[in-house]
Parts: sequence; structure tokens; C-alpha cells
Amino acid sequence: MTDRPRILALFGSAVVFGQERGNIEALAALREQGCKVLCLVRDEAWCTLIPATLEARGLAWSKVPYIEHWMPGRLRWVLFRNPIAFLWANWRFMKIVQEFKPTHIHAFNQLYVLNFLIALMLVRTPMIYRAGDEPTIHNWVWRAVWRFVVRRVDRFVANSQFVARSLCSHHVARDRVTVIYNAPPGRVGGGDRPLSLNLPSNARAIVFIGQISEHKGVHVLVDAFRSLARDYPDARLLVAGRISDWSGDAWGQRLKDRVASDPIIRERVAFLGYVEDVPILLARSEIHVTPSLFNDPSPNVVMEAKLASKPSVVFPRGGLPELIDHGVDGLICHEATVPALAAALRSYLDDATLVQRHGKAAFASLKRLGIPDFKRRWLEVYSATSHLKISNAFRDDQ
Repeated sequence: MTDRPRILALFGSAVVFGQERGNIEALAALREQGCKVLCLVRDEAWCTLIPATLEARGLAWSKVPYIEHWMPGRLRWVLFRNPIAFLWANWRFMKIVQEFKPTHIHAFNQLYVLNFLIALMLVRTPMIYRAGDEPTIHNWVWRAVWRFVVRRVDRFVANSQFVARSLCSHHVARDRVTVIYNAPPGRVGGGDRPLSLNLPSNARAIVFIGQISEHKGVHVLVDAFRSLARDYPDARLLVAGRISDWSGDAWGQRLKDRVASDPIIRERVAFLGYVEDVPILLARSEIHVTPSLFNDPSPNVVMEAKLASKPSVVFPRGGLPELIDHGVDGLICHEATVPALAAALRSYLDDATLVQRHGKAAFASLKRLGIPDFKRRWLEVYSATSHLKISNAFRDDQ
């Protein structure tokens, strides 16, 4: 397997959300097929979660500096640190390229491309860009970075047709885009504590798994459940996702407090916190819900629910309608509202056999979405991009 690609991945994340899990699955699939993978992670002392997660999937890593986003109260620090971090990062990148001798560069975030901008201009190694979301173009800086990405990247891999269409509307030719849906993430271990649900034996559990934030629509699900709670006394709502003392989790904490003060649902809704044992949680649940209010490109958790033979109820946003065959392996609400979600949940709560039938079809739909070919397709993307090939768009720009 000496001819297998050697992949240098720009992995400057600080957390493990869907974007990170999607890229870890892709890189792990390549490693399992004989590719060499080295991930460049943040060099801060607090950055331990990403290296540990990569190691658990057998992925090597090396620490390098990454520039920071501006945050309130940190302007002076960012202005002082970022220029130093930028220059040091590009020097380190060039040294690692000389030592590791990558045949490909893997990227998935415009900030990480910006972090190594000088080196990426100098190094002609082909770049694969996994697009797990729409391009960031909200100001002139990000528009300029995106123009560079379009010129520099040899192949884009979108995780849904929705994202592929967005790439094409932002100056990427369609023949440069491959669509590979997310494989269900390979969960490693059970986290710091065992999962304890304490559900009644006859409970019919509805589950949400993801970020506890407003754009994910968790509050809409809570309100929909409340509207049904009296009619279905055996129904329970399980909400899995981090709610900490960090200011960024304040919205989730307010939602949790609101539920705790509601006499109708406070004993029926459980906030589980961060859950790594997702397969166990899904096995104990009956219905999975992803009520995203934004254009969610392709949530991993829908694939995890399919793997667990659980039907999903989703809103018609982003790439979600691509993942569900309405009325066959799940339900797509006709609009992103409380009444529409409540009606969909009522369909399942009224008919347990429908849940079972759609659950079986959900598992079978993984084939329709190409998941059995996930590893092979990723290797094909890299193998088809020769280390001698520079994209025409980039060459023509010289």
C-alpha cells in the first residue's frame, strides 16, 4: 500500500460537533484503507479533547498555532497574538510538509485555510475540501478567503446535495463537486459516566440529540411535546446535549429552567447533558427528532438514528429532506412550526406499528444514501486527485 495517499489535515477545531465528527469519519475511513493521515491541531495547552478524539480513531496529530476569532474583551490579545501565530503556523506547516511529504491536503474550514494562507500559496500539493456547510461570505475578509479556496482546491466533497448547490452558487463548477453523505459516527467509549435514563418500563421516548441552541429548534420540540403531553401519559422527551455554566450555554440553561418550572412536563422531560453513548440512547428511544430552524446541511444524528432503526421527524430545512423519504422511513413536517411537529409526533404516538415499519425502512435507507460505499468513495476521491495535478482554476490564475 505504498501508493496510498499521505494526507495532511487542517484540524484546528476546539470542540467536537457534527462538522468535526464528519471529518473524523472521512479521515478514519481513509486511514483504514492504508492512507497515512496527520492532523494539524491547535497548540494551546487546553486543547486536549480533539487530540484524544483523533487518537481514539487511530489518527495521528501534531500541534501547531492557529489564529483566533475576535471575541469580546480579547481584542488586544487577538491583535497581538494572531500575527505571531500566523507566521509561526506557516513556518511550521512548511517544515511538516518537508518531513511528512503529503500527497494531499484535507481542509474543511475557511479559517483553517486562512491560518496557512502563505504556505498554501507556496505548496502545490492538491487540496480536498470537505464542505459540511455553506460557504462563509458575510464580510469582505471571508469572501476573499472563499475566492482563494475556490481557486486553490482541486476537489470539493459536499455532505448533501443542498451543500453542493450552495457551492455551485458560490463559483464552484458542478463537475468539481462530489456528494458523499455522512456515515454514522463511530462513537468511542461511553464518556465519563454511564448513561442512566430511569424511564418507566412502558415509556415511549422521543429523543433529541445535538447542540442545545435556538437554531436547532429544541424549544419548538419542547412546546410540541407539551401540547401532546396530556394525551399521551406514557410519552417522555429526552434531550441530549451539553448545558454548562459557560455563557454560550445560557440559552439552553434558560430552556431547562423553563421546563423545570412547568408542572405539565417537568417530570416528563429529561435533560441528559452531553451523551457519548448515543447508540444506547437511541436503542431506548422510539422516535428521533431533528427540528432545525436553520438550513441544517446533513446532521450526523439522522444517520445514527437510521443505523439504530429509528424513524426521524425533521423540518424541511437545508439537506434534511434529502435524508428522509417522507412516509417511508420518517416524516418531514410541512413547515417548521409547533403544530406541524406536534402533528407528526402524534402520527407515531398513535401507531406503534408505523414506528416499527418506518424504523426498519430507515435502516434500509442507509444503502440509498451510499453509506455502505462510504469508505470506497472517499478513497476514490483522493486516488483520482494525482499529486501531480493542479486544478485548472488555480493554474489559470497564475
